[in-house]
Amino acid sequence: MRGNQLITGVLSISTVALIASNIYLHTELINLKARTDQPPGEHLSQHDVITLVDDRLSSLEKRKAQELLSSLEEQFQLAQVSTPDNRLIYGELNARITLQEYGDIECPYCRKMHGSIKQVVEHSKGVINWEFKHFPLGSHNPVAAIESQAIECVKEAYDNRTAWIALERFMMDTKGNGKGLGDIPEYVRSFGLNGSLIGNCLASDDHKGKINQDYEDGRRAGITATPAIRILDNQTGKDYLLKGYRTPEQLLQAVQQILSQ
Repeated sequence: MRGNQLITGVLSISTVALIASNIYLHTELINLKARTDQPPGEHLSQHDVITLVDDRLSSLEKRKAQELLSSLEEQFQLAQVSTPDNRLIYGELNARITLQEYGDIECPYCRKMHGSIKQVVEHSKGVINWEFKHFPLGSHNPVAAIESQAIECVKEAYDNRTAWIALERFMMDTKGNGKGLGDIPEYVRSFGLNGSLIGNCLASDDHKGKINQDYEDGRRAGITATPAIRILDNQTGKDYLLKGYRTPEQLLQAVQQILSQ
C-alpha cells in the first residue's frame, strides 16, 4: 500500500510538470506567432525566424530540465544537503548501520542493486544509511573513473542530495560496461545542472585523488570486484563484507546477522 502511495505521488508530480510544460509551450507558440505576424514590409527574415525558434526551444528545454530536477529532489529527501568529511551518504547521518557500497557506475550488477539498497534504507526508519564509495574497475576505465569524478564535481558544485540524484541518473542511463553516457556536460543539462560548471571541474581533475583513495580503501578491505558492501555497525565497530549482487531481503538478513552478534 505504501509503495502504491509513493508511486501515485511521483506520478502526480510528473503529471503536474507535464501540464505546466504544455501550457508553457502553448504560450511560447502564441508569442512566436505574434512575432512572425508582422505588418507588410516588416517580416522577419528566415534567419531571424530560425534563431527565434531555436531560442524558444532552448528556453523550453531548460525549463523542462529544471522541472525534472525539482521532481527528482522530492524523491531524494532522505539525502542530507551536507555531510561530514565530504562523504556521499543517503539517509540519517547518525544511523546505527551503514551500508558502505563500493560501486562502479558502469557495472550492470551495481545498477541492478542500486534500487534495492535505496529501498532498504527508506524502510529502515533511520536505522540504516548508505554510503557510496567509488570503485571504478579497470575494464570499465577510463569511462567509469571519469563518471565517478563527475559525481564528485556535482557534489562540489551543488550538494550531497544533488550528487545522489546524479548518481542514480548516471546508473540508470549509462550504456554500461565502459560504454558510458556520451558527453557528460551535455548529459547533466538534461536534468537541470550546469554543464559548463561540471565540464570545467572534470577538466581540472580535482577529484581524481578522492576516487583513487576510495579505490585503495576498497582494496585494503579485500574488495576486488563490484558490487561489494561493507555493513558497518557504528555502535559496536563491527563490520561484515558482502561481495556480489544481493536482493533487499538478503541485505536485511545480513544486517540482522550483524545486529545479533
